[in-house]
This record gives sequence, structure tokens and C-alpha cells, in this order.
Amino acid sequence: MSVEIKGIPEVLKKLESVYGKQSMQAKSDRALNEASEFFIKALKKEFESFKDTGASIEEMTKSKPYTKVGSQERAVLIEWVGPMNRKNIIHLNEHGYTRDGKKYTPRGFGVIAKTLAANERKYREIIKKELAR
Repeated sequence: MSVEIKGIPEVLKKLESVYGKQSMQAKSDRALNEASEFFIKALKKEFESFKDTGASIEEMTKSKPYTKVGSQERAVLIEWVGPMNRKNIIHLNEHGYTRDGKKYTPRGFGVIAKTLAANERKYREIIKKELAR
């Protein structure tokens, strides 16, 4: 016996028809929450290497799962919210900046992208495990 999968959208539609849209959304939300918790822990660990006041670590939060505008994809947003206003610094820290014609690369340069790349496989495994339950 063989199985041929043509595309993820078709599989999702089939699963929704079997289990219902609400049930599938609840499952995907649970998977997104588990995987995003793992990623935030990994990100906080990486931020420890260059912390100063620790405000960037303290203000790191995740949103509740939401549906992206223009598609039916569910997502979780990792953001920096708090009184120290670290959201303004994170972009400069991740990409560096230029001042007076000189390029500056802070200690935390590219740490978000590196953490994402290093943990992508584990993140996907968590998603698969949670969806299989």
C-alpha cells in the first residue's frame, strides 16, 4: 500500500473535514505554544551571553496564537514589551547600525537569526509531536 501526499493545504483540508476546524485550530495553537516556549527559552539563554541590565530578557514575550492577515496560517509573535522599551534596541542589536560612516556590530549581533537557525529542527519536532497527539 502506498500513500501520495500532493500538498500540505490538501492534507489540512482533509484533516479539518475529519476532525473539525475548531479542533484543528486548538491542536495547532497548542503546538505553537509549546514550540514558541522552547524557542523563547533558547533565545533567553543566548541573550545571557551579552546582557547588561537584563531588560531585553525580561521584556521578551510571546503573543497568543493568531491568524495571519491574508492567509489562514496560525502564528505566534515573539516581541519585546515593557517599560524599558527594548523593542527599539533589538533591531539595532540584531542588524547592527552605521554612525558617521562607520559600521557597528554590537555583542548581540545576529543572535536571533543564529538561535532560530540552530533550533529550527527541534522546533519542527515539537510541532510534529504536538500535532500527532
